Amino acid sequence: MKAKSIEEAKSMAKDKSLETEYKDEAMYIIYCNRTKYFYVATDGLIRLWERLIGYYENGVYTAEKSHS
Repeated sequence: MKAKSIEEAKSMAKDKSLETEYKDEAMYIIYCNRTKYFYVATDGLIRLWERLIGYYENGVYTAEKSHS
């Protein structure tokens, strides 16, 4: 799923994370610099090619920590 804003992506991720099908599975929010879109996915490997914003698990948001 893709979204134009972080708020839209967070809403989509939270809704999906509360669905029975995705219970106990993290929904990652990734920002793509090339397309300028936010993507919501369950695959943690997708975060290797773009910047992870955070993730929802069972409706609870966790922000990615800065690696400075």
